[in-house]
Amino acid sequence: MQLLFKELQPVDSFIIQMPHPLADTDRQLVTMLYKPIIGSDAMSLYCTLWAESDSQITEQLSHYYLMDVLNMSLKKIFDARVALEAIGLMKTWKKDDLDKRMFIYEVVAPLDAASFFSEPILATSLYSVIHEKAYLRVRERFMKKQALQGGYENVSRDLQDVFKSNHDYTKLGHIFDPVQLDQASRPEKFPFYSMDFDFDLLKSGLSEVMIPSNVLTLPVKEMIAKMAFLYSLNAIDMQKVLMMAIDDQNRITEERLKKTAADYYKLSISSKPPRLTQKLKQQNEVDTTEIKLSKDQSLIKYLEETPPLEVLREISKGKEPLPVEVELANELIFIYGFPPAVINVLLQFVLIRAKMKLNKNYVHKIAAHWQRENIQTAEQAIEISRKEHDQYVDWQNTEKTAKTPSYKRKNTQRDEKVPDWFYKAKETRSSRQTVENEVTEDWEEKKQQLLKKLGVTEGQAKTNGTNK
Repeated sequence: MQLLFKELQPVDSFIIQMPHPLADTDRQLVTMLYKPIIGSDAMSLYCTLWAESDSQITEQLSHYYLMDVLNMSLKKIFDARVALEAIGLMKTWKKDDLDKRMFIYEVVAPLDAASFFSEPILATSLYSVIHEKAYLRVRERFMKKQALQGGYENVSRDLQDVFKSNHDYTKLGHIFDPVQLDQASRPEKFPFYSMDFDFDLLKSGLSEVMIPSNVLTLPVKEMIAKMAFLYSLNAIDMQKVLMMAIDDQNRITEERLKKTAADYYKLSISSKPPRLTQKLKQQNEVDTTEIKLSKDQSLIKYLEETPPLEVLREISKGKEPLPVEVELANELIFIYGFPPAVINVLLQFVLIRAKMKLNKNYVHKIAAHWQRENIQTAEQAIEISRKEHDQYVDWQNTEKTAKTPSYKRKNTQRDEKVPDWFYKAKETRSSRQTVENEVTEDWEEKKQQLLKKLGVTEGQAKTNGTNK
C-alpha cells in the first residue's frame, strides 16, 4: 500500500453520488449485517455520505470537512473508505488535475438479505464476529415471515368494484410516449474477483475422469476462488475439496462446494470460523490471547482451536496420520456432525486407551453414544468420557474378544492408560490432601516454636493438659 499522502490529502475535494435511493430497509441491512464486519468507523463514514447525498445540491467538499464532521483523522477516514470499497458499499473515482485531486464517492446500496446470507464470504465473516446465537437471531429477523392468512377469506375490492372510467376527456396527449427513467439497478452480487487463484495448478492435479472439465462452470470457478480466499486454501487443498464435493452424477453444486470447503477447513486448519481483517491493521493489532489461562482453560482452548488432523499428528509425535485415520475423522464430521473439539476428545481417548490403534467399530460405537447424548462441546465430551469409562472399556474388550480366536483368548485385564485430562477429579483430591498436610506441618512447626519460647517441653505440655 502506498504512503497515505500519495493516496489522500485533507485538501483533496470530493462529491457524492447515490445512483440508487436508499430506504429504511437498507439502513437496517447495513446496521445489522455489514457493521459488525466493517466496524464503527466505516459505518460512520457510510452514514455520513448517505446523509450528505440526500441534499438537493451537489457540492464539492474537502476532506477537512469529513475530518471535522466525523471527528476522525485522515488515516481513519481512508481506512474506513477502503473497507467500504472492499465490502461493496462504496465505489471511488479519482481524477488528477494540475495541482489538485478530485474524487467521486459513489454510495452503493447493500445486498438484500437473501443475497447476503447466500454469499459465503459475507455470511461466514458475520458469523465469526457476532457468534452463533446473535447470528441466528439476525438471520431470523430478515427471513421471510410465514403468511398468517390461513383460514381467512380475501374480501379486498377490485379496481372495477370501486372505480369507473370517465370518457369525457378527448385528448390523451403523449401519455404513452416511452420515457427513459433515471433509475440505477441495485447490486445483485458481492464484488469479488477470482483472478488471483491458480486454476492452472488446480486442473493439473485433476484428471478428466475425476473431475470432468465441463463441471468447472463459471459460477463454480467463482465459488472455488471465494472458498480459497475465505479459508486460505491453495490450489492443492481445493483439489481435495472438489474430490469430496462432486456427487455420483459428476455434478458440483455451489451449496455442496460451500459445505465441503467448510468441513475441510474445520478438519484441517481450524475449528474457529475465519474472520476478515484489514491488512493495514494487522501490524498494529495487539494479540489479546496471550492472557494467562488456567490448565483446564488451556486444554479446552487447545481442543477447540486445533484441527483433528493436527491432533493426530501430535499424538503420533509429528508423523502424518494414516489414510484410515483421516477417513475416520472425516466420518465423525460428515456422519455424526460433531464439532472438531468433540472429535479431538474422542480421538485422544481412543488412541491413548487402545495403544495408538483406532478400531473403527469401537470409535463408531462411542460416537453413536455421544450423538444420542447430544455431545456438542469439549467439556461435555471429557465429562462423558470420565463418567462412562467402564462402559467403554467393556466395549473395547468385546471388540478384542470378537477378533481373537477362542484358543488364543486369555484373561483380559483393564489397561488404565488414558489421557491426562481423565484424572482431573483424582488430581483435585490429591492436591487438596497435599494442602492439608502442608497446613498440618506448618502448624506443628509454629506450635514447637511457641513451646520453646515459653520454655515448656512437649512432654510438659501434654502432662499439663492431662492434669487439667
